[in-house]
Amino acid sequence: MDKDKIVQQRLEGNSGPLQAEMDFAKYNKLVVCGCSISDRTQTKYAYGDYLSSSLGIEYLHLAGGAGSDKRGFRLLVQAIQSGEVDSKSLVLFQPSEVIRRELPSRISEEDFAEHIAGVEEKNMRLEGASPIYDKTLTGQIVTRFKIDSCHWTTVDADREMQLAIQERPGCLNFDYDSEMLSVYWYMLQGLCDSKGITLVLVEDNIRGWPSVIFNKHSDAIKSEWFNKTNWINLMDFMNEQERFTIYALDPPHDRVHFNEAGHIKVADELANILKKKGIL
Repeated sequence: MDKDKIVQQRLEGNSGPLQAEMDFAKYNKLVVCGCSISDRTQTKYAYGDYLSSSLGIEYLHLAGGAGSDKRGFRLLVQAIQSGEVDSKSLVLFQPSEVIRRELPSRISEEDFAEHIAGVEEKNMRLEGASPIYDKTLTGQIVTRFKIDSCHWTTVDADREMQLAIQERPGCLNFDYDSEMLSVYWYMLQGLCDSKGITLVLVEDNIRGWPSVIFNKHSDAIKSEWFNKTNWINLMDFMNEQERFTIYALDPPHDRVHFNEAGHIKVADELANILKKKGIL
């Protein structure tokens, strides 16, 4: 079958057994938080698009290129506060590198608007672009920080700040950031539990705070403090060749992001695992 027809069928949903079981409206919305792995990075659709379509429910895409867990926490918690995410929402949260964060930006309102318009124009051409700036609910413009993000920004003051944070001793601490993210996750899980929201952690191999904490500091931060019932690792259903070659965007240059087939694979496998866990 033609590849475009397969993709279109995925996005149109299906009428099979899984859809039939979803018709009683256990969920009416899928929410995905994460970094560029979960974003539409140089692809038209991400696994969240395919999964929500196969379930026949609305999709709220909160993942973003160079995104941090802190960005995900901000967006998700505020969506819960506003009622956009509620007990009928299924939330998938993919942890990113622990030192990523949001930083205040010195970009002007005019340049910010131009940047966002440029990204939207690229995405109209299906280029899978992602902004590097966000505006918070109170109107604060922030930039997405990760290692070497200083090379992307167009604002000199932002570039100097990011380079200083990256290079000066003591500014970044993987263990401390991992510890704090474990605290934020514990609070997020408690919030979701209190609201009746299903929260699923989706790990990508060893990326993110859980690997750092449980491999290095399990004597101090106990694994049993966390409910791992709804935790999934992409490597549960992919071997290294599949993850970093077959389903990679552009190996060997880009072995991190997914190609179209990779996003479809992740969506299908997540659906299977979520069903086995009784989440779907």
